Amino acid sequence: MSEHKVTRNQVYEACHPGDGQRRIRIISVHGDRAEIETIGRRSALARSILLNTLHASATTSTGRPRRTGYRLLGLLGEPAERSPTT
Repeated sequence: MSEHKVTRNQVYEACHPGDGQRRIRIISVHGDRAEIETIGRRSALARSILLNTLHASATTSTGRPRRTGYRLLGLLGEPAERSPTT
């Protein structure tokens, strides 16, 4: 099984159905934590979460649906104001 790598601008969705499919974006990764922001909120506050709550898929290694943490959706493009100029 390959190790899941968490990187900047990845987008994750909450696994718990009661969280209303909350989505987060990775801002940065430091050690065993990631700084994240919630997508879709007017005033998204950055916060830190443990990397072990971020998963590559919506299912566990036994095939059961995950009920905790966040599952990877994909990569969000770099915001225009942060893109390098050519």
